[in-house]
Order: sequence, then C-alpha cells, then structure tokens
Amino acid sequence: MNYDFYNDLGAINGFMDYNPNKIDLFNPYEGFLVGNAFKNEYIPYQNYKPVKVSINNEKEELLFNINEYSFMMHDMNLYLDNYPNDREALRKFNEFRSKKDELVKNYERKYGPLEVTSSVDNTNFNWVSNWPWVN
Repeated sequence: MNYDFYNDLGAINGFMDYNPNKIDLFNPYEGFLVGNAFKNEYIPYQNYKPVKVSINNEKEELLFNINEYSFMMHDMNLYLDNYPNDREALRKFNEFRSKKDELVKNYERKYGPLEVTSSVDNTNFNWVSNWPWVN
C-alpha cells in the first residue's frame, strides 16, 4: 500500500487546498498584542481587548520593537514549515528578520549586548548592572 499522509490529510480537511498566497498579516504591533500574525486566524476571546502598551523611554521602545519583529518572524516560521513554497511569506519573513536585526544592532550600540553571543564589543560590559530588562 502506498500511503501519502499529506494527500490523505488534504482529502480529509482541505489542508492542501489552502491558498497560501492570500496571507493577510497584522502589522507587527497589532500581531504582537493579539498573539497572532495572521488576521484570518485571529479569533478574539470573548470581550478581550488587547491593551495599548505604555512605553516610557527609547530603551523600552527598542526592546518592544525587537519583541514585535521576533514574534512576527516566529509566526511566519511556523507558517513556512507548512507552506515552504510560499514566496510571499518567505519575503515577509526576511523583511521581519532584517528589521529585527537592524533594531538589535541599534539597541546594542546604545545599551550593550542582548546576548552573550552578541557581536557588540562587550569587553567592558557588566551583565549584572546592564540587564536589558532593568531600567
């Protein structure tokens, strides 16, 4: 017997019929707040409304923006695991990655490394007093 999981799955629930070229994404801010990059997949929970984030300074804003773009990258990565041939999704993933990399470089240039593997010069960096989540 020649069993093809994906064809059988597609026959069962339309998996293979999904048109990945019609992705409709939230912008990174909205997607991060609602926890879903894809507008057509987001179902609000009861009367839940995401709160607007209060950002107090440039450091907090940069960290928040890094988190937004990281989230969008991860959600797009999950999508691309299922639809690896979707060129538009791959283009968006690379766009989010490029923006995140730019934000990380900007943050690290101003406030120090976010990770021990950072390429920023951290020879005089004190991790205990400069943790990114400490004001």
